[in-house]
Amino acid sequence: MNFARTFLIYFTIAFMMVLPVHAKDMVLKEPPKSLDQFYPPHSKQPKWTQQMHKLSNHFGGVFINLKEKDFENVDKHADKLVEEYKKTSEMVPEWEEYFDIKAAEAFAAAAKTHDMKKAGKASGGLGKTCGKCHAEQQVSVWTKYHWPSFHKIKVTDPSSEKEVEFDKFMKQISGSFKSMRVNFGEGQYGKAAKALRAFKSEYMELKSTCSKCHTTDDVKRFYVGGDAEKAFQGLAKELNAEKPNPGNFWKNVGLVGKTGCKNCHLTHRTYSMIKEVWEEK
Repeated sequence: MNFARTFLIYFTIAFMMVLPVHAKDMVLKEPPKSLDQFYPPHSKQPKWTQQMHKLSNHFGGVFINLKEKDFENVDKHADKLVEEYKKTSEMVPEWEEYFDIKAAEAFAAAAKTHDMKKAGKASGGLGKTCGKCHAEQQVSVWTKYHWPSFHKIKVTDPSSEKEVEFDKFMKQISGSFKSMRVNFGEGQYGKAAKALRAFKSEYMELKSTCSKCHTTDDVKRFYVGGDAEKAFQGLAKELNAEKPNPGNFWKNVGLVGKTGCKNCHLTHRTYSMIKEVWEEK
């Protein structure tokens, strides 16, 4: 077995040991309060995430430099990995059990032999400590610190010009959307047109809501941009026609529902629901 192949096998094994998160192993629970200090607004930078990157870079740096036979940098990365691993183990007291300092030191010692096989074998113990923490905590950390709490967001209702809670506003939008569909199905096109006007006004108001997090136009265009505008125009055209075409009407209903509502819900709703449960405790 040549060197490159040996390197690839051991690096792949090590990489898989560090990163996998399997559904059967995952436990979704709120991260400890002590982690708050390492994320905004308590910290200007996401210090915990930055610490994870340091560990990953030094761990990967060992294998990359072993492959390149740059043994001086192998030793540097090995030493820095142990240093940062120890530092990380002290940042969140509730997670101390996830760390195994001896495993980190054993990996560093193996790396310093400059033997790929020994480093790969020693990485297993260290990788298991990272993998266990990731399986139990990674999704929870993403949820809490990287996604907004939608139920805390206020939206200006275009009809009343008053601020309302986001959840209440979404129910209002859903009601208008449903009213349009039901009335169209009943052949009451005047009522459907009225519901469409309310629905479009409410739906497009979400542009300002999206702007609270999305500071570029790309995401806003995706959910409430040109495609949505064309769909609304198509709906209005059918409802203003002397004899609406059901095929065209329902096609545009699908465009709004799938490219706008569904995609946004799939992206945001699960995380928002989890955070709401945690914050109700």
